[in-house]
Amino acid sequence: MPSLLERLLGDGDTDEGVDLEAREDEAHETLQNRVDPASYGIEDCAVTGVAVVNEGPDEEPIVVPIARFSLGEDVENPDLDTVWELAAEAVRAMEPAFDGVFVRHYDVQFTFDGDELFEAEECRRIAVTEDIADRVVAESGFGVAEFKEAMLEEDDIDDHVAPVAWGECVDYSRQQNTAVVTGAAAAAAGASAAGASCAGAGAAGGC
Repeated sequence: MPSLLERLLGDGDTDEGVDLEAREDEAHETLQNRVDPASYGIEDCAVTGVAVVNEGPDEEPIVVPIARFSLGEDVENPDLDTVWELAAEAVRAMEPAFDGVFVRHYDVQFTFDGDELFEAEECRRIAVTEDIADRVVAESGFGVAEFKEAMLEEDDIDDHVAPVAWGECVDYSRQQNTAVVTGAAAAAAGASAAGASCAGAGAAGGC
């Protein structure tokens, strides 16, 4: 019997797996519709991958959907007000697309001080728990300020466990027993199957 990851990353002919590529593409399309890079003064944005980090009690995949924003080549100190606005938009794009999937958290990554989504010197992330993501999407009046406040209150300064309010990026493609699924969106952004990582010098930024 094929492993969970083999079913997920195979040819898609089995009904046993979850179509993570389709969900990623749906989230990416929503993000593109919600965020105009020019209006935010950023270079690009995409939903770049889905990390399969474990499996649940019913052998269902436990995943981390990943969105990424390129803030700009000349940006050394990002405007955190803009960062929080973009993180909220990313959550609003990803959470509905992954309804019914076992999500560990949503990873919203920000590259800066370098070119494009995968060629930056610096990479930081906001890792959003499912509970907070659900509030962002479902609760009226739970706006960016409330989102930021909830994240800061629950962040215990451990960059490895969500929620993470502003920490170093994680390269899921290099973690043991983890696979990264990428759909058409990541391919269009120039990503490989390791699309959740920084490329080149970006590793110095914590990816």
